[in-house]
Amino acid sequence: MFTKHAHLRLAREQEPDADRGEAPRTQGAIGQVVELFHDRGYGFLVAGGTRYFFHRTGFVRAGDFDQIVAGSYVTFEPVERTPKGPRAEQLELA
Repeated sequence: MFTKHAHLRLAREQEPDADRGEAPRTQGAIGQVVELFHDRGYGFLVAGGTRYFFHRTGFVRAGDFDQIVAGSYVTFEPVERTPKGPRAEQLELA
């Protein structure tokens, strides 16, 4: 017989975000953070040879921005056409 805590632990092991009501991401591009300016709230990542700008407000979970470092991998939705070039939105830690 499983206790409530055992069920939550099992759900977390099988589906990491299950206890928070979030589904794991199955779409989007994967990129690597190459430049980061924590104090200014933005950075740059590279995916498929393209450099993308991102802003802290583009993260699905606000706390993820504070956890990333140069070299981190993220999933994101690319926005190709902006006045200043490609931009990444809907970012999540990969």
